[in-house]
Amino acid sequence: MAISAIGGFQRAHRAYTGPGGPPPLVNWLDTGEEAVSILREYLRIDTTNPPGGEEAGCIHLRDILAREGIDSELHDAGNGRVSISARLAANDGASASAKPIVLLSHVDVVPVEPEHWRCDPFSGDLEDGVIWGRGSLDMKGMGVMELITLILAKRHGVRLRRDLVFLAVADEEEGGHHGIHHIARTAPGLFDASFVLNEGAYGFSEFMGRQTKIFGLGPSEKSPCWLRLRISGAPGHGSVPHSKNALAKLVVALARIDAAEHRVHVTPPVEAMLRTLASKGFVPEELDPTDEATVQMLGSVDAHLHALTHDTVSLTSIRSGGKLNVIPASAEATLDCRILPDTDSDAFVAHLNEIADQPELEIERVLSHDSGGSSMDTPVVAAVNAVVAERYGEEAFVMPVLSPGFTDSHAYRHAGAEAYGFIPVLLTREELSTIHGHNERISIDNLQLGCEILFEVVRRLAAQG
Repeated sequence: MAISAIGGFQRAHRAYTGPGGPPPLVNWLDTGEEAVSILREYLRIDTTNPPGGEEAGCIHLRDILAREGIDSELHDAGNGRVSISARLAANDGASASAKPIVLLSHVDVVPVEPEHWRCDPFSGDLEDGVIWGRGSLDMKGMGVMELITLILAKRHGVRLRRDLVFLAVADEEEGGHHGIHHIARTAPGLFDASFVLNEGAYGFSEFMGRQTKIFGLGPSEKSPCWLRLRISGAPGHGSVPHSKNALAKLVVALARIDAAEHRVHVTPPVEAMLRTLASKGFVPEELDPTDEATVQMLGSVDAHLHALTHDTVSLTSIRSGGKLNVIPASAEATLDCRILPDTDSDAFVAHLNEIADQPELEIERVLSHDSGGSSMDTPVVAAVNAVVAERYGEEAFVMPVLSPGFTDSHAYRHAGAEAYGFIPVLLTREELSTIHGHNERISIDNLQLGCEILFEVVRRLAAQG
């Protein structure tokens, strides 16, 4: 393994005198190897959701914490749907206003199509400095970075002026009913927090065709509006077509919805992102990065940016009939809609119904919530910027981002915490495409980089009362 024994901050920043004092002497060679071992074993535990089965993953984490003398608690929602929490108490005179920092991750992973993988998706294979497996990026890898952060804080007696909470939850990929929302109902004390670090923003080693080092920081995300569409008609013999075929009516409605154009809208996080990119030369100087024509142009060549500036609709399934020669009496389809943080979901659904223009159409909301947003003027943002600048100088920068997917952070934002997406790794576009795709993987270098940066950010935050 090509893992350095001395971390970047220890190499170059021994004179640091900010919150928490200079960083402790961590042997990153041993710590990096430990992180690799923990992640590989974690990836071998199949926590595919559905059905979930997160209990085995949580027991793996519980056993590691126990070896470090860190107590943990399992939160059982039934049928193997288990989450885990652990807490390091403040040790340096915390004030009543200094609420905890929560390191949040999820244990479940999305399904795989193993025939399209180069290896067993649950093997945790290690080859040429790369760890392969479902969840390596989304998000067991980040979970291990957070676990290592907690462990190092305990081992090195890090100065804590606020509690540090580790929370790995079930069921994030299906909306959190058996995970974050179960915890909100049964252990509300875990929501008494100031800051939350979670998924929702990765870093980039290339962006818009350029080699770079960009660390994403996500104060918000698009909100889910998952819909099920149903329509009824009249059954009949397939040899006698008629105008009340439910499937035909649904197909027409779906075609109209799929062809519809949605407004271009630049939210504050995306405006901050575009202005950051412009300041770094990614957008030509003569262009206003928030002008609608510019945004349309950039979105036309970058599907990710297009998703960040539009409400989006993906047709994901359709079901109807059961016999080739029978006209079905009903049909249904599902839509994965992701709406911008300031889009009104009621108005959005009403607009889709208007576009479909089918009087018999029924629209059911399967999952819908407001993702909310966090301030970009907090100690979290300051710490992330300082740590990246101290490690890389002008070679790297932090960029505000809006996540096109939703996370469990919304539950913390609604409880009053400032929650951020921040997975401090530097990925290629090809690596990013493996999230929810085939051949998901993380390099050892990225795993260690994430451990080092996350630990340093959290160490400084925890030292501030």
